[in-house]
Amino acid sequence: MSPKELPAPGRSDGLTALLRARHSPAPAVRTPAPADPFAPHPVDPAAVTGTAEERLAAFEAAIDRAKETAGATLKAARARFVVEAGTALRAIRDEDGGLYKVTHATFEEYIDGRWDMDRTRAYQLIDAAPVMLVMSKIFDTAPVESHARLLAPVLETHGEPAVREVFAAVRTAGEKVTAAALRDAADRLGYAPPQAPAAEDDGEDVSPAEHTPAQARALVRLEQGLAALRGAHRALRGRVVPNAVAADPVRGSELVAEVADLAAKISRLAQ
Repeated sequence: MSPKELPAPGRSDGLTALLRARHSPAPAVRTPAPADPFAPHPVDPAAVTGTAEERLAAFEAAIDRAKETAGATLKAARARFVVEAGTALRAIRDEDGGLYKVTHATFEEYIDGRWDMDRTRAYQLIDAAPVMLVMSKIFDTAPVESHARLLAPVLETHGEPAVREVFAAVRTAGEKVTAAALRDAADRLGYAPPQAPAAEDDGEDVSPAEHTPAQARALVRLEQGLAALRGAHRALRGRVVPNAVAADPVRGSELVAEVADLAAKISRLAQ
């Protein structure tokens, strides 16, 4: 023990602490929890100083950052949904001859009855999920679902290196990453995925980074409204309406009229 380590005279508690420190196991290192991407980070008004003009500019800059974050968060959340839902749907369809058979006769009946989803959308998610996983390793921004669906045959037939090669070819050529550019690169490399229907992929794709904050907010509200409508549709299916009218003809008829009126308003909004 060096002189610096000796406890002061009459300070036995110092020696005890020193021995404990030397012979005790090292404390466990706690790994910090990952940052929550949805956690807000508001500006602290007390920390904003300067003239009125400077403080106004600081708060306006905070609003601009909030808009950008909202748009990026939406894109990331949508990409995460495609990967997670598509992966799970593939397992439900394929494992043990079809896990959907626990509750439904066919996969189509399952996705409609359980998730209010049509066959086309379910298979889009299933096809896009594995490619978007690969794309997430290539880009530091949220991958685009339409790009993933386009390259699904490339991944299935040629594997992950081929998908990476297609993206590298587009970047090397200095082109913007669009569905058309990816298809052309795949053709040049001999992978040639089949042409997607024009209705799904017509012209230039708008990548997630190109959504303006206003567009992002509009998409969020529309998706929230669609989710609410799907929930209402599930709640009213089957014998709900006629049973309610039979139970209370007056009140049931009033509710049916309100539902019909609301449905007509929504229909007009969608035109």
